[in-house]
Amino acid sequence: MERGTTGSSDLKPAAAIPAMLEAGEGVTLHPVTLGDAAELYAAIERNRSRLQPWLPWATPGYGPEEARAFIALCERENADGRALALVIRKHGALCGSVAFHRIDLRNQSTSLGYWLDGEHEGSGIMTRACRAVVTEGFRSYNLHRIEIRCGTGNERSAAIPRRLGFTEEGILREAEWVRDRWVDLRVFGMLRRDWESK
Repeated sequence: MERGTTGSSDLKPAAAIPAMLEAGEGVTLHPVTLGDAAELYAAIERNRSRLQPWLPWATPGYGPEEARAFIALCERENADGRALALVIRKHGALCGSVAFHRIDLRNQSTSLGYWLDGEHEGSGIMTRACRAVVTEGFRSYNLHRIEIRCGTGNERSAAIPRRLGFTEEGILREAEWVRDRWVDLRVFGMLRRDWESK
């Protein structure tokens, strides 16, 4: 059966993993591999205090082995076309990550997550990276809808979907447990027809 039809348990992803995405001004996106583990973990370690209030996985106990296990999972899901996890590089230097979470094949939808090394904030890198990934999602992954969810107090994160023209659709109350508290999530959505008409 085709993607998006009912009655099938055999829906298949439609895309091949991209070798690299160009985002402009020296920003490139690359599928994450275990070869990135040391560099990626070093960036996480440098930014742990900034990431902890917003990302459930950025706990004090998150170490190199947890990072390697997660990267290995991302490699498998990337290869299957069921997710897309990328590292962000600026002129070759790793400066963050952006990813489609597990793709809902039946409903042709996913959500987008991201984080950036504090040293690279304020230069438009994440906006460029997210624009490239959203375009890839609609063009190559046959997505109908992409969401971005971020904690209600995380204004830097919320600025990205606003810049990209996502529609702010509402707030999910106490939708995510982060460290020691429930966090309300602001939901932004983009439909393929709206993205293509921009």
